[in-house]
Amino acid sequence: MAQLGSKEEYALLAAMDLAANYGPETPVSVQEIAERTGAPAKFLSQILLRLKDRALVRSSQGRSGGYRLMRRPELISVAEVLEAVSSGEDGRRRRGLPDSPYSGALDWLKKEMADARRGLLSTVTLADFVQRASPAA
Repeated sequence: MAQLGSKEEYALLAAMDLAANYGPETPVSVQEIAERTGAPAKFLSQILLRLKDRALVRSSQGRSGGYRLMRRPELISVAEVLEAVSSGEDGRRRRGLPDSPYSGALDWLKKEMADARRGLLSTVTLADFVQRASPAA
């Protein structure tokens, strides 16, 4: 029920790649991330700009430019990455469902699920996530 969309998956892939190749002075190009993750470079550029707006990554221009994490991977949670690219939809809005005496209970359940998800994802860092990645990644 709590599925990730393409934007969220690509954001996590990009963040994991930056974490796996972390160095405080080592920028990674969008093209390198795209090649390693299989994500479209144009889409990654948009995602990385959102991560930059949330001060999760910084960019550098020029021939050897690219992106790098603002903090060490163990200090950035998966929740931060997902919140940076979320469109503000938290899953609590009812989509086309009629009002009923049970609507309040449904809204409550969705909020509880979203809070539980956010709580879990706040405890998982990029370093944890990279550690679980397959050796081929």
